[in-house]
Parts: sequence; structure tokens; C-alpha cells
Amino acid sequence: MAEDQQFYIGQKAVIEKDGKVLVLNDPVFGADLPGGKIQVGETDFVASLKREVFEETGLEIIIGKPFHTGHFIMSSSLKGRQRKNAGKRIFIVYFIARYVSGRLRLSEEHNGYQWIDKQAYHILQNDKIGEVTKALEVYFTIID
Repeated sequence: MAEDQQFYIGQKAVIEKDGKVLVLNDPVFGADLPGGKIQVGETDFVASLKREVFEETGLEIIIGKPFHTGHFIMSSSLKGRQRKNAGKRIFIVYFIARYVSGRLRLSEEHNGYQWIDKQAYHILQNDKIGEVTKALEVYFTIID
């Protein structure tokens, strides 16, 4: 019998506003979506994701249904704030989300953003992990 693996669960929000979705830029990983790992003591996925989105963007959102999953292993050569995650497997659950209110302000985790539509997501050139492009492909397929 195979041994159980240890991993982290993260979640990302595909936030829609006026027909476009928010894509952030992470200086290490490139294209990113708002969200993050569930922290110690958190048991409510929706509350955790809302917290992460607000911390990273200052936006209030409504969380919809999960629509996609993905996973990756953090590079073992990470430095800085990401070093503690080096070599860890992270499973990601992607949720549909809608913008409610707030003025976009980025946390220190990100250094840029863009609002993109169905025609523009194909041109994301800085998706170093590849999961953001996959999630957006699924998202734009199911919302049609």
C-alpha cells in the first residue's frame, strides 16, 4: 500500500468585473490569481479565500463555485519569502468570483496586474508555472 502524501491546499479566485478577470503578476512566478494557502486554524474555504483576496488586492468579492483544480511542486531553489515553501506540493482549487467593491491595491506579494478578457488570456507570456493559463481556459469555456 502506498504511503499517504503530505501537501498543502491553496485556492485562487478568478474575479470577474465588467467582463474581464483580474490577473496579478508575482515577481517570482509571473502570472498569478488572487488567493493563497489555507492557514493554520482556518476551516472555512470561502472565508479563507475572501481573506487572501482582500489582503492581496483590497477587493471585496462574492465567491462562487469551484470550477477547476491543479497542482504543482514549488521549486527547491526558491529564495526570500517563498523559501519556506520550497519543494512542497500544492494543490489548488479555483473558484469563480465576482467583484463587489473596493479600490485595487496590491500587497507586497505582487508587482503588477491586468484585467483581461477571453480574447486576451491566450497572450499571457509570464505564466511560469502554467496553471493560470489552464484555469483561465477552463473558466472562459464554462462561462460562455
